[in-house]
Amino acid sequence: MSLAIAAAALVADTAHAGGPEGMRLAPVDANAWTDAGDIDPGVEQDPAIYGGTSANYCGWPTAVYLDMGFTACTGTLVHPDIVITAAHCPSSTSGLATTIRFGEGQAGGERAVQATCYSNPAWNGAVGPADYGYCRLNQPVTDIPIVPPAYGCDVTALTPGREVTIVGFGQSNNGGSGTKRQVTTTITAIGDQAQIGGNGLDSCQGDSGGPVYVKLDSAFGGDDTWRVFGITSGGGACGTGGIYALMHEAIPWIEQHSGVDITPCQDVQGNWLPTPECGGMPYDPGGSGNGTWANGCSAGAVSGFGGLCGEPFGAEDDTEPPYVQIVTPNDGDEFPLDGGSSTVVTIGVAADDGEGYGVAEVRLLINGNEFPNNEDTAAPFQWDLTMTEGAYTVQAVALDFSGNEAFSNTIGIGVGDSAPEESGGEEGEDSGDDGNEEDDDGGDEVGADSTGGGFNFGDPVEVGCACSSEPTGSGSGGWLGLIGLIGLVGLRRRLRG
Repeated sequence: MSLAIAAAALVADTAHAGGPEGMRLAPVDANAWTDAGDIDPGVEQDPAIYGGTSANYCGWPTAVYLDMGFTACTGTLVHPDIVITAAHCPSSTSGLATTIRFGEGQAGGERAVQATCYSNPAWNGAVGPADYGYCRLNQPVTDIPIVPPAYGCDVTALTPGREVTIVGFGQSNNGGSGTKRQVTTTITAIGDQAQIGGNGLDSCQGDSGGPVYVKLDSAFGGDDTWRVFGITSGGGACGTGGIYALMHEAIPWIEQHSGVDITPCQDVQGNWLPTPECGGMPYDPGGSGNGTWANGCSAGAVSGFGGLCGEPFGAEDDTEPPYVQIVTPNDGDEFPLDGGSSTVVTIGVAADDGEGYGVAEVRLLINGNEFPNNEDTAAPFQWDLTMTEGAYTVQAVALDFSGNEAFSNTIGIGVGDSAPEESGGEEGEDSGDDGNEEDDDGGDEVGADSTGGGFNFGDPVEVGCACSSEPTGSGSGGWLGLIGLIGLVGLRRRLRG
């Protein structure tokens, strides 16, 4: 018997007497997908996810659809590299290839990222506190504002009677499934697992692994930001309430197994230890004003550095700019075209913030110009540029999390040509304006002059001196939104998969 939802569709076998007491889940053919779930985001349903509504466009963007081929679940993006879900979804300790789909429509629909998903090895097949796992994404998703997991002192907000929101892609009792829905209900009991909902307000099949969010309301001493804490596991008949594993119970294993720190404000023991990522938390993640998927649903209001459980990240105390230097290639290096019209040149940069709070991003300047997507936000800072014939100057600019900026040495290189004789020499410093400028027609042009040819990233595209780019560092393009914030401070249980 499959514990996860077959092609996001399940039927209940009530052959045993007693109603929900005899319920079990049985997969159906993938072609049995119901069109009843094919609804427009934001349109009121009667009913949707057992007493709820369909999600707004760009609402709850961290709630994702897990496509495992013939089975599907829901999950939560809690870090650019990590999605948390239920153990019974991948049902594998060795790893299951999965497609993570983002969006609100049928099975997501806006974008997709490949991942490998793992089950908690301590899970024994039952609904309850050990029913958790995670997915490691093949590439980071850096443009979606993260609602962090409740951890450390955040957990004190999780009390019986507290209002919470369940989100998932599972069934509603109009028979639909596969679109993102939400329902607001309350915690009824909590210990090493949570009991949530009932009286027609509930999750259902296909919601397995999905999130439960809680607002840290200022009326109760919070800061009005949100946390995610629940992992949908199972329960009785849909609508009667469910059982949820807890993220704060899962985090130590997830961090140990993945090697990724997913708690931006605490250490693994739950002690307050804010990092630069302890900020930029959305105030209305389920709202209708979060922009578009083109910008990662990042247009909504977000917090400054969080100080809910202690002093906020202390960026204001750091006045020293970072160190930055181009390490490859060397000044004066020349690269032959070998009969072609272009060649790939790898630019490597070293950057460090010493006793400061870390390097937020490194950008490249070619012939003194910015160009689209020229930033890298995680070491190793490296770019593979496809460059056409010409002489070029290359410089790097590093920005730390306190807004301090530094310029590297400038080097000159030649591509099928001699390198510039004078390239600019030593490093400089500037803790003022970052100089990130764009031209009037969208910033794609890198102004060609007597020392310039044309270049672009990735597949060679002849565009003269126009370029599009993607750095090869693992954090390319992320946390730009946060950089802008620097100035802000009793029933038989069944698995719902």
